[in-house]
Amino acid sequence: MNKLPDSVLDKIFQYKHQLEYAQVMEDLIQHKIHCRYDVTIGMLPYMFYMAEEGLRIPSIDASNLEVYAFEILHMIKSKKLIELNYFLFFIFASI
Repeated sequence: MNKLPDSVLDKIFQYKHQLEYAQVMEDLIQHKIHCRYDVTIGMLPYMFYMAEEGLRIPSIDASNLEVYAFEILHMIKSKKLIELNYFLFFIFASI
């Protein structure tokens, strides 16, 4: 891999970044939503109000949620802690 030209390496890293970016952004939005509500991103299209004119109004707009960075970081850390505890529980339960 070190023998590849710089332009090829740049393209590889650019495409790798583009592939990972979508998943990372989805995870961040999910954590942002979890700071205020106990729903998933997949549930958002089904959560709406119907106006009298028949217009669908989303009940949760993720782009308008005001969440501080420390809240999102706390959610990420607590999720990792919950996953670790869940993993350790099954390891020790099988002994």
